[in-house]
Amino acid sequence: MHRDVENPTEGLHEVASPGSGVIRAPDFAPGSILGGKYLIEDVIAEGGLGVLLRARHVDLDQPVAVKHLKPDTVTRPDVVERFLREARLAAKIKNEHAVKVQDVGAAESGVPYMVMELLEGRDLQQIVTEAPLPVDTAIDYVLQACEALAEAHAIGIVHRDLKPGNLFLARRPGNTSVLKVVDFGISKMTAKDTGSMERVTHINERVGTPVYMSPEQLQAEPDVDARSDIWSLGVVLYELVSGKLPFDGPDLPQICVAILMKPYLPLSAVLADATPELEAIVARCLQRDRAARYQNVAELAQDLTRIWEGDSPSRVKHIAQMISEAGQKIAPPTPFPSSGEIPLPLVRPAAAPDPAAEPPPTALDAPEGEDNVLAVFSDGGGGVVDQLEFVSIDEAYDYAAGLPNGVVRCDLYDQFADVRGRLRVTYVRRVETGHWVPLLP
Repeated sequence: MHRDVENPTEGLHEVASPGSGVIRAPDFAPGSILGGKYLIEDVIAEGGLGVLLRARHVDLDQPVAVKHLKPDTVTRPDVVERFLREARLAAKIKNEHAVKVQDVGAAESGVPYMVMELLEGRDLQQIVTEAPLPVDTAIDYVLQACEALAEAHAIGIVHRDLKPGNLFLARRPGNTSVLKVVDFGISKMTAKDTGSMERVTHINERVGTPVYMSPEQLQAEPDVDARSDIWSLGVVLYELVSGKLPFDGPDLPQICVAILMKPYLPLSAVLADATPELEAIVARCLQRDRAARYQNVAELAQDLTRIWEGDSPSRVKHIAQMISEAGQKIAPPTPFPSSGEIPLPLVRPAAAPDPAAEPPPTALDAPEGEDNVLAVFSDGGGGVVDQLEFVSIDEAYDYAAGLPNGVVRCDLYDQFADVRGRLRVTYVRRVETGHWVPLLP
């Protein structure tokens, strides 16, 4: 199967068929010669704005992929600028795990195109849909992605749409494979190197696939940086090994609420053999507070290799070198917990209520179909201050925010669908801000 290696829209998965009624640019018809050197052979796929073609370099007799905008989109300056930006960004990244852009130009009709290496294989979304991947295989793929991202981040490029569908497992000669990060079409340069790209990135900052977006990207914050890609890698890793998403919902609003406010279903609840180390890595990627996440892909890579049975020290060294040369510090590895260090705590019974005290307004019985959340609030000495049930996690958060500053820990137990028993997610109160943040195991 062939795949669009750099999609300017939502993914080119629909294979075009003759007589489909799509407006075709004559410059790109099968049998025509584009730019005097590319023989167009056939259509691979098409999306809302672009078309991907199989072609052949006439002089070199080498297969290539040609992507061009549809003729009816050329009148839209924002689309053309985004297409050209994709070519510029992708051309800056030379790593073998990023797709190579070989040429860019415009046909006689004025339709812009770019020429890239032709990939054959499947993306990880197609693969994980069939079955979750072994943990070692998933880690291997994420480490390969980290190589491409290390170079991108080092020169100020944030991908912003990392997902299994944009991680392509390409076949190489000798029946080996290599993972390629594709689709830099919505990438953004960081503040140090925005240049002319600034005028198009502001058109729609909330671009990407919502279930993989970081909280800051979902809220269209202007300072989205490389740590947003690290969040996305955490979601990808969770999905690759479990076949499920950490944040999900029946519609976009509920997905957004889950990402912004709710604890995710722990990996160990959906993957029986998830180790505490793997759980800790995913948890650190999925910290809502960017300062609590891995600060760069080198930190993530060094932790992944500690639980990976593969052996590629040169890969991690290369990632670290690119990050270090970009002037970023690499923190020491995470102190992983052992299996015996993170048991579910015993929940002490709540103290007998004071008859004279007014009952909290949020201590409600959960109606059928709503979240049923048990919140156990503790002080600095580990004593239980209160134990209440709430209709929803949001109400538990609201109640916690109104408690005295001496209450520093909140253990939430939620009855998740298809999971027996209650699962704990722990939040701790930051002394300096008073905000509740997830506790990294």
